[in-house]
Amino acid sequence: MKVLVAFDNSPSGRKALSFALKFEQICDFLTVLYVNPGMVRVASNVDTIVPEAVFNDQDKFVEEIQKAAVELIGDKAIKYEFVKVEATGDEVAKKIYDTAMSRQADFIITGTRKLTGLSKFILGSVSSELIKVAQIPVMVVSPDDI
Repeated sequence: MKVLVAFDNSPSGRKALSFALKFEQICDFLTVLYVNPGMVRVASNVDTIVPEAVFNDQDKFVEEIQKAAVELIGDKAIKYEFVKVEATGDEVAKKIYDTAMSRQADFIITGTRKLTGLSKFILGSVSSELIKVAQIPVMVVSPDDI
């Protein structure tokens, strides 16, 4: 079985990855996916308003997220890869699903912020949208679940 886990090093992301590691015995391959919801870098020959230092800071941030994932995985006997993709806020769920499909994942695991009411309406819910778009099983792990 191939599993994709959405990971951003938030408490819910850490719980999702920890939960995914429980499948160590039956998981042939684990894709740890970070979706960068920030600015999408344009071609280097195009003038931008955003200084290159901002992108360098983003790269360092992603390195820290990857390091946290590696530390959580530790010495588990599981084959894995860390993947980073870029997306705008409303594309995150679709990017997660598209990446799962391109990696031939059988199953997606993601965390949730447990938003309710107005905050859920304004900010949206990646996990809810992912459940809508995915054609494979999705498990949503709450920070309180483990």
